[in-house]
Amino acid sequence: MNSQVEISEVKTCHAAGIKPGTVVITDIAVDAFFRPQFEQVILDKVVVRNTELHQELAENLLRCSNEINDFPTIIGHTMCTYDFYEGIGRLDGALCSFSKEEKCEYLQKAYSAGVRNIEMESSVFAAMCHLCGLKAAVVCVTLLDRLHGDQITESHAVLTEYQRRPQKLIAKFIKKQLNLCT
Repeated sequence: MNSQVEISEVKTCHAAGIKPGTVVITDIAVDAFFRPQFEQVILDKVVVRNTELHQELAENLLRCSNEINDFPTIIGHTMCTYDFYEGIGRLDGALCSFSKEEKCEYLQKAYSAGVRNIEMESSVFAAMCHLCGLKAAVVCVTLLDRLHGDQITESHAVLTEYQRRPQKLIAKFIKKQLNLCT
């Protein structure tokens, strides 16, 4: 049995240029400048940490998704922001200091930089797992494509089905790993 611990973060997110319901397996968590790093203040110093996730684990998860074949799954960069409104370019928040054109231009740059989804926790998760030497993966399902709006328009039933997708993938992966260990 492999003594290396494998952990994963499973959640929902917003897409950048891909269709809602797509499962994204993160290869690298990037900041709002598309850099693969997490900046942490420790005492009075800024420490920059690596946010690469375990590539072999990501590839194994993608292979598992191919066996399920119920929903689209890709590997891509995940952009991590500090807030749920301006940080992800939403136009519908209480504060908004940019235009729709600026938002779309930024999200297109993100897409060109390899970003496929946006959320708020992946960089610290990736940095801490990398620092501790843990094999880790972030698996998210997209609820909407930010290039086409700020509001989720899918029904509750569709969103519930979407939310099951990363769980289904992780469950399949765990079952495969348990079968390999027997």
